[in-house]
Amino acid sequence: MSDFAAQADFVRAPETGDEREMLEGFLASQRSLVHWKLAGASDEDLLKVSTSTGLTARGVLNHLTHVERWWWREVFNGEQGLDFDWTDADPDGELHIGPDKPLAQLLTEYTDECGRCDEVLDAVADLDQRGVNRDVSARFVILHLVEETARHLGHLDLLRELADGSVGVDPTEGGEA
Repeated sequence: MSDFAAQADFVRAPETGDEREMLEGFLASQRSLVHWKLAGASDEDLLKVSTSTGLTARGVLNHLTHVERWWWREVFNGEQGLDFDWTDADPDGELHIGPDKPLAQLLTEYTDECGRCDEVLDAVADLDQRGVNRDVSARFVILHLVEETARHLGHLDLLRELADGSVGVDPTEGGEA
C-alpha cells in the first residue's frame, strides 16, 4: 500500500486490479475523503455543531483514528500498551473530544495512525492471515475499515454542511467539501 502519510490529495478507488489492490485502493480512497471532507474547515465552525447525542466532526475524526489503531495494531498485530480514549466509564470516550485539540492536530494524528497501520498491512503476505488477538483475517479488517470509514463519512458530510455550508461528494468533479 502506498504511504498514506505522504498523501495529501484525493485517492480515487481503483476500477481494476487484483483483490488486494482493489481492497487497499478503496481503503485509501475512503481515508483521503476524510481529509477532503474536513479540508478548510475551521475549529470555530466545527465546534458549533453537534447532534443531539453530542456527535461532532472532530469526534468522528478522533474515532476513526482510534478504530484504525484498534483493528490493525491491537487486534490484528497484537501490539500492547496502545493509548485509547475510551474507558469502562466512557466506552465512547474517543467521540467526546474537547476544544483543546485543534482540527489540524486531529488530522495529523489520523494521517500518522493510518501510516502506522499501513506498515502492519504491508507486512501481510496473504489476506487470509489471521489477527493475533482475534480470529479475523486481514481481508476482514480492510473491509471493516472501508465500511466504518464510509459510514462515518456520511456523518462528516452532514456535520460539515451544518457547520459552514460546505457540500460535495467527489473532489475530482470540482465539488466543495
